[in-house]
Amino acid sequence: PFVWLPLGNLALLTLAAVYSLGTNRSDMTMGIATPLALQVFEIGCLGLVTFWLGYLMIAQFFYFADTFNADRRNNAIFFWKSMPVSDLKILTAKFLAGTGVFALILFLIALVSGLVFFLLFNVAGLLMHNLLLPDPLTLLGSLVQVSLFALVYWVLTMIWFAPIFAWVAGLSAVVGRWSIALAFVVPGLIIVVGNIIFFRYVRRRGSLWGLLSHRITPLELGLTEQDLTKLAGIPFKAGDFIGRLIANVDWPGMIGGVAFTVIVIALASEWRRTRL
Repeated sequence: PFVWLPLGNLALLTLAAVYSLGTNRSDMTMGIATPLALQVFEIGCLGLVTFWLGYLMIAQFFYFADTFNADRRNNAIFFWKSMPVSDLKILTAKFLAGTGVFALILFLIALVSGLVFFLLFNVAGLLMHNLLLPDPLTLLGSLVQVSLFALVYWVLTMIWFAPIFAWVAGLSAVVGRWSIALAFVVPGLIIVVGNIIFFRYVRRRGSLWGLLSHRITPLELGLTEQDLTKLAGIPFKAGDFIGRLIANVDWPGMIGGVAFTVIVIALASEWRRTRL
């Protein structure tokens, strides 16, 4: 389902776009010049990246909510116990499959959707006389630039959200699918109880709330309105945006998140080892 469902979504979106173009439902009364058309194409590519990354995050949450406990329900754990592989290696492999292999699959699907969008955009340029497109090589170059930036953003996002996935996966090793609810309930209770007990001594909502709200915030580029104004009409350059992204990453928080992830996986593997 992790592969076929997004491919099915891509097929439906493609069919809808083809139907819209074929029935002239997307005709425009106002013209779009070449520089603006290029920017529209780049924004569309970035929108596709955002869509698939959001899809990946949701799918990963439910994957990690069961991955450390799934083999216990169907007794597959006895197979793993018979292998000369430690529980730590097994859980590490499962975690890397979620953050690495699955993320790579969705990234490739995102690339395919970008190529489909590239083809449909060129077809739209042939059908709509008011849409003045640059040459296909220019559009393809923009797609490559957006893809390079998306790859770096994809990797850093997986590392940034790794402690959240590890938290959910660690809970699944103990309580199974109840980790979906407890992933929110446990920190919520800690925040509420902390505010009640230390009402006069801590800032509103507490430091844990600040830490969590910072962690669940997507990585930002630190662009101001002036920056956006300057970038308007300029072709997308992956190097510039990657540099901005790296400069705005909270690297101490990133390293701390990786350390938390390692600790949680180690504790989950120890729990798994002692439970059977």
